[in-house]
Amino acid sequence: MQFIEGVVVLRPSRALLSALSSLALLLGPTTALAQESRLPHFNLQRLKLDPAALGSLMVGTGRTLPQGMLRVAVQGHYESLPFIFQTRWEPGGGTGLVENRFTMDVTAAYGVLSWLQVSAELPFIVQQGGEPHLGVAPPAGQGMGTPWVGLRTALLRQDFGFQVAADVTAALPVGNEELLARDEYAVHPRLQLGFLAEGWQVGGEAGVLLRRKQDLSGLSGDSKDIIGNELRLAGTVTSRAGDSTRGEVSVLAGVPLEGGRWGAELLLAIRKHALSWLDLYVMGGPGVGASLDTPTFRFMAGASFSTSKVD
Repeated sequence: MQFIEGVVVLRPSRALLSALSSLALLLGPTTALAQESRLPHFNLQRLKLDPAALGSLMVGTGRTLPQGMLRVAVQGHYESLPFIFQTRWEPGGGTGLVENRFTMDVTAAYGVLSWLQVSAELPFIVQQGGEPHLGVAPPAGQGMGTPWVGLRTALLRQDFGFQVAADVTAALPVGNEELLARDEYAVHPRLQLGFLAEGWQVGGEAGVLLRRKQDLSGLSGDSKDIIGNELRLAGTVTSRAGDSTRGEVSVLAGVPLEGGRWGAELLLAIRKHALSWLDLYVMGGPGVGASLDTPTFRFMAGASFSTSKVD
């Protein structure tokens, strides 16, 4: 305190100035770290359903819907630990930014010509939640997922025997970014091969998922935590013998092309032909690998409606 011509002037003490300077130095790096630790936006959902479901519910076998046939399906989809940082595969271990996610999906496919099929998928995230990580809040809540549209062309068609088709799907950039349900762009071209017998069929897919690279190493501290382009491989064995029930086994795998870790899933499904136009089904199985977006387990139940019966 100092008096100047009858005016009292207050001056902060050196101790107070020193304390404020120290506080600013402490808060500065923390603020910068928080800015660097913002969660990037990408589509967390790895699984894409096959709207035609002529192979398995997830994997095509090179077949297209007959001309004029329409199939529409509604399904509920649960994922356990779909977003978790880990350096090795530890089933069910640890906590994640997204620990539980429940999604409702509507899919549709239509046979435009005997060799040409169009399709679409519209997901809605009903609920998801998790635990904070290094000060980053989990992306919790509900909202629209990423819609997909697709086109499939049969290259080789036989009543029985080998089947070949080219398929491409593209994401529409209208999903909820805050819920990790949107890529800036995503395209998935693939080749489908299959062999159709009277009582069974086998099939496989090979393709590439193209999307913008997202580096999450600043958040996890591990240089392999990257989301980006992937080689996508899948295979299925499906029963066609039962008049009322149909079992299927599918394997899905993602091999990173821009760094990151691989992930795979083993999924089992049973379909019940309740009516000629109505199928009921359940599907579930574990995830394998240390990819940050591979769930520990997923389960699905749904119903499909079609204008005619194929299998």
